[in-house]
Amino acid sequence: MIVKANNIAIARYASVALIFCAAVIYGGVATGSTYVVYIPLDSPIYDELDTLNSLGYLDTYLAGIKPIARVEAARLVLEADRILENASHRDALASEMLRSLHLQLDEEIEWLVNNREDNLPTMVHPIQRFEAGYFYSHGSQRYWRTGIDGIDAQEATPLMPNQDGLPSASGSNEVARVSGWGGIGGFLTGYGEGVVAGPITHGVNTGGRERVLGAGTVVSLGNFALSFGQEEMWWGGAKFSALSQGDNAQPFPALRAQNIHPFLLPWFFRYLGQFRYQLFFGQLDHGRQFSRPWIDGQVFAFKPLPNFEFGLTHAIMFGGSGNDNYGFTGFLGRATGFSTGDPSNGNTNTRAGIFLKTNFPSLRGVQLYQEILGEDNLTNEVPGVGRYLPFLSVSFQGGLYLPRLTSDGLVDLRFEYAILHPNYSDHSDSLYWTYKDQLMGDALGPNATSIHLVLGKWFDLRYKADVDAYYTEEAPWYNDHTPYPPTFYPYSQSKERSGGVAFDLLKIPDRFPLFGASAVDGMKARGAVEYAHALNFERGTDSVRFLISLSLFLDPGLGSWSWK
Repeated sequence: MIVKANNIAIARYASVALIFCAAVIYGGVATGSTYVVYIPLDSPIYDELDTLNSLGYLDTYLAGIKPIARVEAARLVLEADRILENASHRDALASEMLRSLHLQLDEEIEWLVNNREDNLPTMVHPIQRFEAGYFYSHGSQRYWRTGIDGIDAQEATPLMPNQDGLPSASGSNEVARVSGWGGIGGFLTGYGEGVVAGPITHGVNTGGRERVLGAGTVVSLGNFALSFGQEEMWWGGAKFSALSQGDNAQPFPALRAQNIHPFLLPWFFRYLGQFRYQLFFGQLDHGRQFSRPWIDGQVFAFKPLPNFEFGLTHAIMFGGSGNDNYGFTGFLGRATGFSTGDPSNGNTNTRAGIFLKTNFPSLRGVQLYQEILGEDNLTNEVPGVGRYLPFLSVSFQGGLYLPRLTSDGLVDLRFEYAILHPNYSDHSDSLYWTYKDQLMGDALGPNATSIHLVLGKWFDLRYKADVDAYYTEEAPWYNDHTPYPPTFYPYSQSKERSGGVAFDLLKIPDRFPLFGASAVDGMKARGAVEYAHALNFERGTDSVRFLISLSLFLDPGLGSWSWK
């Protein structure tokens, strides 16, 4: 009877999923197609869109799913233009954000204004953006070792998380990036960003200085885009780290589907409001017990009201060499999450969560946001249905953001926290959430807590300075599902505590004279210092870590070369 009940439950879940997917396809596919170029996650375009959104000039921006396409960013710019034009007063900061975005997205905005989005010639944009950067890093790296087959990861660059796992070493390092794209037939797009990074005076031991980031090929059909390549993602509404999927590690190879622009679902689903989704299926690295496991995930975000957004996330890791004792139906069961397997025939590790964000315009636009993420499941704890409930290890992340600490919006305030469960990102048989030895979600790792208090100020409407005072705690932890002799335990049981201050400076992109072209330049800088007590849980090991970084962005304004 229990087996029969479980089969009925699976059938019901599958039916609901098929109905929902049909609604997604029905609403997402339309006539026409366009070129889809995803914006790198370190682009200042996101800072500017987030500013416009927090000031109340965007109604259909779902910030919980990134990246977005350049043509979607252009649509949002035109939406903000209309809202600002109808506002009771002209907001100087919003006007400056829009002026800068028009410079960066002028080509895509022209497509939309002249209704050419779905009728584009073959074109090539050889250099979309060039970035040159320098950073000096001092201090020991954090690492995570939670058992023989538990999590095995290390920090890329101290005090500089969420940088796609760029290689670095203590001392002086350089970064050079260049990106470009091309489109054929109005529906097929290829884009890519190459990077050279690492210490100036010597090589690195992490796979070389040259890498390809965020590169892929996209096929679009109406509002539906299917891409394959090195995919970077950010899910959720937090600023300092992503609880589920983020860009702390390198992008991994994956097939990804998503809608380009948000839309309303058909039937009664339309009451959920503006809708965006992202689905991916990929494969991770070989540096673990189960080499090259599969990973897939889904995120669905809704905006039923202009001031309320929520989303649902799910991801599952499964398979890999030695963990694939199943057939085709077993593969499908794991990939869909309907049958999560067991250690005897192919184990899995599941994450699922929800994120919410609400604004209160009458209270100077104050935002409250919260994310809850459960990991693995309650198979043994709740017989029958436990394997469908990924809430064994629950982590929390949230905060409060006041975009108008002063009424003109030039000063803002943010408080953000994270409480990470001891099993966060961990697993007893190497199905842990890392890629190329770096954490894929929150860079703080398991069994940790952090708080941030940030005061920001705009100067001359073009420069944003943020001062971030933060505190973190981490307790030693090893995965207790696989007992082993204490001699393998790498920590000395001392709790790690750290506190520091970070200073960030952003210059939004502006016109820059370059050989007569309409070039656009921007800048980001960071300085940070941290005192860490018992770093990596070593008794008596205190450390001062600091970082200085500067990045300059340049769009040379060459435009696209096109052929009919």
